[in-house]
Amino acid sequence: MPTLTPNIENRVRKLPKPSNHTQGLQPLFEAVSNAFYAIEDRFDPNASDTGRAEVTAKGRVDIVVEQLGKSGKVTIAVSDNGIGLDDRRYEAFATIDTDFKRAKGGKGVGRLFWLDAFETIEVESHYVTSDGMSGRAFAFLLSNAEQIVPKDGAASTGGPGTSVIFKGLRTQDYADHFPKRPDTFLRYFSAHFIADFLLGTGPSVNVTLDGETTRYPKEISELVVGPPLQTGTVPHPKFGDLSVVGFTCRPEASTGLDGNHQLHLLANGRTVETRKIDNLLGLEAIEREGEEGLVFHGCVSGAFLDDRVNEGRTAFNLPESTLKEISRQCVEMVKDRLIPDQIGKYRNERRKSYDLFIHRHPIYDFDDPEVQLDRVPFHAKAAEDFAAGLVKFQIRREEGRQNAMQTIIDVLEGEDIPANFEDTISRVARDIQASEKLALAQHVVRRKLVLELLGKLLLRMRKVEDGKSQHHLESTLHSFICPMSIMGDDHKEVKSRAHDLWIVDERFAFTRAFSSDKRLDKILTEGGSAQRPDLMIWDFAVGMGVIDPEKNADHIDTSEPLTKVMIVEFKQPGRRSYAKAEDQIEQQIIKYLAQLKGGQIETFQKERVRIAKDCVFHCFVVADIVGDLELQLSGWETTASGQGRIRPLKNEYRGSIEVIQWRDLINDAWQRNKAMLYAAGLSRSVPIK
Repeated sequence: MPTLTPNIENRVRKLPKPSNHTQGLQPLFEAVSNAFYAIEDRFDPNASDTGRAEVTAKGRVDIVVEQLGKSGKVTIAVSDNGIGLDDRRYEAFATIDTDFKRAKGGKGVGRLFWLDAFETIEVESHYVTSDGMSGRAFAFLLSNAEQIVPKDGAASTGGPGTSVIFKGLRTQDYADHFPKRPDTFLRYFSAHFIADFLLGTGPSVNVTLDGETTRYPKEISELVVGPPLQTGTVPHPKFGDLSVVGFTCRPEASTGLDGNHQLHLLANGRTVETRKIDNLLGLEAIEREGEEGLVFHGCVSGAFLDDRVNEGRTAFNLPESTLKEISRQCVEMVKDRLIPDQIGKYRNERRKSYDLFIHRHPIYDFDDPEVQLDRVPFHAKAAEDFAAGLVKFQIRREEGRQNAMQTIIDVLEGEDIPANFEDTISRVARDIQASEKLALAQHVVRRKLVLELLGKLLLRMRKVEDGKSQHHLESTLHSFICPMSIMGDDHKEVKSRAHDLWIVDERFAFTRAFSSDKRLDKILTEGGSAQRPDLMIWDFAVGMGVIDPEKNADHIDTSEPLTKVMIVEFKQPGRRSYAKAEDQIEQQIIKYLAQLKGGQIETFQKERVRIAKDCVFHCFVVADIVGDLELQLSGWETTASGQGRIRPLKNEYRGSIEVIQWRDLINDAWQRNKAMLYAAGLSRSVPIK
């Protein structure tokens, strides 16, 4: 009696075990592939076009699955009308690692996966002999003693073909990774054989699950839009001749696959590996035949792949880098030959996205746009994708610039200065200027957006009728310029270090010496009321935020008392009513000063900053001078612009109170930014009205 090998159990035990649904179905896939080969051997023995048409027209594989969700009772029958297990093919079946199907890529180990996966395997086959029809039936067992046990019942009736019945999953590895739902089963089955079904050169396949039949390739061909797209054979110096046949399909064709667009790598006409190419192709969807939202499927074949598939035809014996390179080359062929118009449109849209990205983030504009676009993945269209792709080049550029500067410093510290040193310094200086210009551009773009947003917020607040509650909008406006209810030197408060006080005064762009919407009794070491100045900044010099390199923190010199303090009050834009006594601006400011003068501010670090008795208080009120406020300020001096109002503090207090209109505050900030905007090549927005 024929036998495979005296130690077949050990051979099977060493086979790779499944770790996903695709690998769990691999034994079934092997049986279906064998059925395909048997049909090809019967109808297309000479691999002719006529024979291929016979395979498609007459070949048939039926798969019947019962009790799918019960791993111990699941039954799968795979039947074909192929050539059958005649004497020569039966001998090959009984020979381990046979090279019978070598020309078609067969490794002779597919049926070993059957033994590894299933408890019971029964085979019945019919074939043509010189005397007419004949048949054989046997059980296929995992046993070192005897693997093929003949059975009765193989009557030679009907035409040739083979039926294999699998019952019960034998190991937990397969039980864990074998699909348990019909939709899951069909999804992975379709995904594995999709290249065969797309190419339409194989037999028809009917899969019946619990009485419901799905027909292939009809199930897949109905998803294809338009005729196939063929690149032809393209020679490659490393991979030989490769050809790609492309299909545009409705999205359902990618069900069960990772991603939308797919590249199927074939060996000897069978799918070995499917790779997602969404990022390589770039397009989210393809348009064809008047339909939008389509996906691309490409089938790649070539002798290079045929010769490098593993024995189970589950993977290629190639490093990942090589497979990626093959995929890139094939996708480039697809883009250039199959869908050039759509790729051209995508490139234009991508360039517009890049230009907008550079407009918003000019710090990345350090090279020619086309060079920069080649440095990022082809699918990159969003700002974060562009930035992620370019940041390493930006770092390399800055590293190179700093190294060049260090080289110059080293030369200057040496004794000999080279003759071309002037050219070297000039080149480095130009690089520094270019780098600083990009940094400046990034800075002013951010400020430009801040001012535009602030202007929109002011306009929005003015649209609300006077008298309606606007507390939440007032808080929004205040918080936009500076977070509320914080001390600027609170290192635990991240938001305290993110403010836009430069809008009020450029000197406070980096200050930490401020309090925002804090009660005076929480600011002062002694005394103080529940009143809360909107914004108080002390000492202009300290306000510059001098850094102590040893402490790595804002340093405040408390040895001398404060001689200058700024207080800012924000009034609701468009507000017209100031009818109450506490709405009198001068009285409100004097109440603050009375508590501050001669007192001590307690910083977050518990340091005490004294306020000199002769401290100069610069008090600003930002408001729209309309309604009651216009009358209230009618006796005040006008500012140099003629738009604001100012009054000096007298008697016990030194300094002044100045009322600035909101539009002037914003336009002054625009003016301070104007030189930088022009230097960076940006245009100024329309000023606030």
